[in-house]
Amino acid sequence: MLDYIKALSERLSSYRQMLNLYLVANVRGMTQDFVDYAGTSVVSEFLTLNQYELIIESLRMLGFEVGSYFDENEFIRDCIESYSFRSTGKQALVINTAQKGTAIGRKSLIPAFCDLNGLWHTNSNAYVVSLTRNKFHCDSILKAHSFPSPQNFIFFPSGEWLLDKKPLFGEKVIAKLNGETSSIGLTKDNVFIFDESKEDFIKTLSQSYGQPVIVQAFIEGYEVEVSVVNDGIACEVVLPVGISINGSKKLDEAILDYEARKNLAFGFYNYRDYCPSTSFKLEECAKQAIKVLGIEGFGRVDFRIDSSGNFSITDVAANPHLTKGMSFNYAFQENGMNYNDMLEALILITVARYKNKSQKIST
Repeated sequence: MLDYIKALSERLSSYRQMLNLYLVANVRGMTQDFVDYAGTSVVSEFLTLNQYELIIESLRMLGFEVGSYFDENEFIRDCIESYSFRSTGKQALVINTAQKGTAIGRKSLIPAFCDLNGLWHTNSNAYVVSLTRNKFHCDSILKAHSFPSPQNFIFFPSGEWLLDKKPLFGEKVIAKLNGETSSIGLTKDNVFIFDESKEDFIKTLSQSYGQPVIVQAFIEGYEVEVSVVNDGIACEVVLPVGISINGSKKLDEAILDYEARKNLAFGFYNYRDYCPSTSFKLEECAKQAIKVLGIEGFGRVDFRIDSSGNFSITDVAANPHLTKGMSFNYAFQENGMNYNDMLEALILITVARYKNKSQKIST
């Protein structure tokens, strides 16, 4: 992984001089006027002010001037009303983590706007960003290409199961909001043995958040997040990162629920060192899944692994968290790189993506 980043840095040695950076992110206490859920809040997806300032500081240490926005509307308004994004002779590059509100596909707004206006951005394209936020659609594509994934069912707020298919009574399952991340709507109660009485719980969950619920066969064992980078040509695994809870690597029934994420009650470990043979299989599977789904830049594939080493893809992220305490930064640290290196890699890979696309178009 380190050799790949070094090769990019050498190939794009003058990239700093060609860019103006803009950070668009929602920040707790700073981003205003957003719709929220009555239950677990979308604020779990926002940065803290300290996290936001650390990104700005790190980018400036790398030699960049950075324009910053706490709100998508402010960024879009400035782009439309100001010529500064195009008048400097430099290419605008947008680092986007913003997703204000509760609307499905909300994180696709900035990528779509940037693509419309010729601004480079660190996200995948708007379609891919929205696709990967729909767990059922994403899983259906992976299943169609024979990727390992748990059996799942969809329950609608209207009280109906898709095609009238539901889990078998006595089956252990996990119920998750189909269009959310960061464990929104997810508590320990979401893992249960399915029977007729549990339909009321699923219906309440679905109606409370106004979206379908995906009910998956639950896998007891280990949880691993595989960090991947893709510049449109080369696809590289950074590291499979194991999740520990209360110091235990084998999670059994434990999950990363909303409270665990909110309180940072979890840890990381190097799964490649812990179980090399399974890690190799996860890495190859993750790279192929990233390619099939069209994720570019930074991406992540999440797995649950049982005690026999059988694994399934349980989630995919086209926009993994960039904060210092999350698994992507841990993966870079285990590769001998620091937080600044991770952010520089994100920019290098973004520049490489656009240069690769330009070359394809020109030929």
